[in-house]
Amino acid sequence: MELRQLRHFAAVCEEQHFTRAAELLGITQSGLSASVRALERDLGTQLLLRTTRRVIPTPTGRLLLTEAQRILAAADGLREMVADHHGVRGTLSLGTEQCMGVVGAAPLLHSYRSRHPEVAISLQQAGTGQLLDQLRAGRLDAALVAGTLLAEEGGTFGT
Repeated sequence: MELRQLRHFAAVCEEQHFTRAAELLGITQSGLSASVRALERDLGTQLLLRTTRRVIPTPTGRLLLTEAQRILAAADGLREMVADHHGVRGTLSLGTEQCMGVVGAAPLLHSYRSRHPEVAISLQQAGTGQLLDQLRAGRLDAALVAGTLLAEEGGTFGT
């Protein structure tokens, strides 16, 4: 079973017609038919009921279609993730002291955001003690605080 075959099968189910599905996929109708037949042989079951006017999935075909759509969406998501040459996505939870003094957080955040546009930044301001508590509890990914801290239980906190 190949992703290509699942994509072909899903297109036939959605279009309910081999010729329209082949046009949509940009392949020949005979190539599409061969791909779906190979999938049916590989799985050992009929997946489609073929009539002269349309094609509909069998009960097993409906089950496969649901899973094929999920698998294809996941594969497309992986392609998009890899295509992002930065490879950085998600959320950055950052805490800063209310009075930052020598550290200009705004230019740092602007620079980070321009390099990693797929990262949502959550910024919170609080006192050093509260920020460190949230950092230890895993509610923050990083915190900008003033002063020197000692390493704690295998983790390190810097200045």
